[in-house]
Amino acid sequence: MTASGVSERRARWVGGFSVLACVLSVLALLTLVRSALTMTYLNVHFADEIDPLSRAVSYYVFVERGAELFDAALLAVACATATILAGLAQLRVRVGARATVLFGAWCVALVLCVLFPTDNSPRIETASGWIHQFAGASLFGTLPLAGLALARVLATQPPWARTARVLRALALGAVVLALGYLAARLPDLLPWWQFPGALDWRAISGLIQRALFTLELAMLLVLAARLLRVSWAAVRSGRQRDHTLAAP
Repeated sequence: MTASGVSERRARWVGGFSVLACVLSVLALLTLVRSALTMTYLNVHFADEIDPLSRAVSYYVFVERGAELFDAALLAVACATATILAGLAQLRVRVGARATVLFGAWCVALVLCVLFPTDNSPRIETASGWIHQFAGASLFGTLPLAGLALARVLATQPPWARTARVLRALALGAVVLALGYLAARLPDLLPWWQFPGALDWRAISGLIQRALFTLELAMLLVLAARLLRVSWAAVRSGRQRDHTLAAP
C-alpha cells in the first residue's frame, strides 16, 4: 500500500472517531438537560412536601412518583458522564488516570444512591441509609476533584485550554459549596454536640446542596458542549479534506 493510501485510510479512521465523538456529545447534552429539567420539576412540584431550603434531594424518593423521577435523573447523569469520557477517548483527548478514577467513583456513587435510598427519618437507622449517606457524601467531593484534575490536564492541550479554565472555576466553586454543605450537616452528624445558633446552617442545607449539584451539572455540560464543538470541527475538516482529495 502506498503512503497516500495509508494516509487516506488513517484519515477515514480519524473521521469515523470524530463522528462517534460528535454523536456521544449530543447524547450527553440531551441526557444532562433532561436530568436538569427533572430535578427542577421535583424542586418546584414538591416544594410543599420537601422544603428545598432545608431538605436534601434524597427525600424526593418518598413522594408520589418521586423515586422514579429522582432515580432516573441520577442514572442519566452517570450515563452522561461515561458518555463524555467515551467521547473524549474517541478524540484522543488526554484525561489522566487521577481524573478517570474520580469520574468513575462519581458514577459508582450515583448508582449506589439509587440502589440504596436514605431513611425517611431524622436519623439514619438502616444499612441502606448509611450506604446512601456515604455514597452521597462522596458525590460532592469526587466530581469537583475530578474537574480540577481534568482541568490541569486539559490546560496543556490547546483546543481545550479555555475549557480547562472554565472547568477549574466551576470545580473550585463546587469545592467551596461542598465544604459549606458538610458544615451545614455537622449538627446531624454530631447530634451529641451543642452547636451555636450561628453555626447551625441546617435551615439552608438543602439550598447549598442544590446549588452544589447545579455547579456539578454545569461542569458536565461545559465538557459535553466543548466536546461537541471540537468533534464537529474535526468532522467538517475531514469532509473538506475529502472534497479536496476528490477534486480533479
